[in-house]
Amino acid sequence: MADLPRQSVRNIGIYGLIRQAEVSDELIPDGAVTEAINLSFDRKGVVQSRPGLTAIGSTVSSGNSCIGLHNLQSNTAIAVFVAGGSATIYENQSGTWTQIGKGVGGGVLRFVDFANRTLMFGGSENSMQVFSGSNFSGNSGNPLNPDDMWYVNGTGVGAYARAQFGEVYKSRIYLSGDNNYVPFASRVWFSSVISSSGNITWAPSTDYVDINPGDGENVTALKRFSLELLIFKPNYTYRFRTSGVDPDPLIRVGTRSQESVVEGKRGLYFHHDTGFYRYSGGYPEEVSRPISDVVKAIPFGSYDDIVSWKDDDHVYWDLNGNLTLAEPQGSSLWKNVVLRYTESSDVWTVYSYSNKLRRGAPFITGTSNSIMVGLDSGVMAEFNKGLSDIGQPIKYRMTTKWYEWAGIENQKEIQEMCAIAEKGQGAQLMYQTDNYDDPITVSPSLDKLITYFDKNTKKFHRIRFILHGMTSNEAMVFNGLEVYKGNYEYVRNG
Repeated sequence: MADLPRQSVRNIGIYGLIRQAEVSDELIPDGAVTEAINLSFDRKGVVQSRPGLTAIGSTVSSGNSCIGLHNLQSNTAIAVFVAGGSATIYENQSGTWTQIGKGVGGGVLRFVDFANRTLMFGGSENSMQVFSGSNFSGNSGNPLNPDDMWYVNGTGVGAYARAQFGEVYKSRIYLSGDNNYVPFASRVWFSSVISSSGNITWAPSTDYVDINPGDGENVTALKRFSLELLIFKPNYTYRFRTSGVDPDPLIRVGTRSQESVVEGKRGLYFHHDTGFYRYSGGYPEEVSRPISDVVKAIPFGSYDDIVSWKDDDHVYWDLNGNLTLAEPQGSSLWKNVVLRYTESSDVWTVYSYSNKLRRGAPFITGTSNSIMVGLDSGVMAEFNKGLSDIGQPIKYRMTTKWYEWAGIENQKEIQEMCAIAEKGQGAQLMYQTDNYDDPITVSPSLDKLITYFDKNTKKFHRIRFILHGMTSNEAMVFNGLEVYKGNYEYVRNG
């Protein structure tokens, strides 16, 4: 019998979430965790419960899902909710959501700002509309002046190019995604260069390029990045530089979801069937290997519904529902998952909500700069704001890697240890040993800076710790563990 050397578990989360499906237990580095729900590791070596959601005004469209968000000209927030196959557009006016019009059908609606105008396109009918003062109008009902930039000889551009996707690139508008007529499914139309008076013209019968129709796939997304316009298909990405496209797709990964594509400070991120990728020129780099089993658990039917947004150092992807994760023993259910990737540290964690967060977009006004999210419950909320999810407590859970102190072959026992928590908020500490034995709760709960535990653990060859709880009044801040008394038994040959 020998004394167990003092052990510190004080760098939790510096490598974020690394799943056991990707790395064997003995190779997972100190500072990584194998489960992290509703936690953040932005402050290095400290575990904190995530911020909440704060409602923006009252419920917008009770029980209905958000299918579009935009901040018109960077100062007017609009949200689109769908009910009974029909989309309704709301504008945030001094904190109150006011209906300003109807969308086109019930499909996804997207927006592009250009030359002090906002174009809305998509929907089940593929007709484009333009925001004019207080509402959106199109080819009928309240048509714009036929001389407006979105018309060709008095007829709306949408009659020629019934686009699902649009992007601004080198002073032109590019449109694509017309799946109503097979030859157009890989076609990209472009406008003239904007004039000094702020107008453009269209020649949709001649000003277009077909993006390798022979590859058998349709255009699924457009995104400007650096000096290129990237044109995505499910399994290919083409690079357009106005003089033509790559003759063959240099990039043999693409995306099924326009909304999964988002530009961060280190590159352009997007989801493909095989993972999440970052493109910064050349060939994309897969960034999601540490959570490979999470990626594989996303249902195929959700691929085209994955949506993304960003803040100053993080990219978020809402996965459109629950995930069932295979664990070494049994399985676990993660509800309404949002994946969070930290660009500066390559750290992953998982957020979970009671409702799906179906859209995210900047929320910029004269007095604030934040993120708005549209839920599938008909509510609009400010993201990462507040200490609860619109009044509901935030439940969190973390599981560390396995620790094999003094050699896995030796049997150990912890006799005294302490937990350090700047704000314990009643968090509960548990431990699990060896072959995934049932977790054992360590009493008492964490409610002060240092909480001592002097009850012997069961004997173990390896041990890991589980922290869980919920908070709605103040964020939980956990600093780690110190194991300062224990023993172990040598295993001797012969």
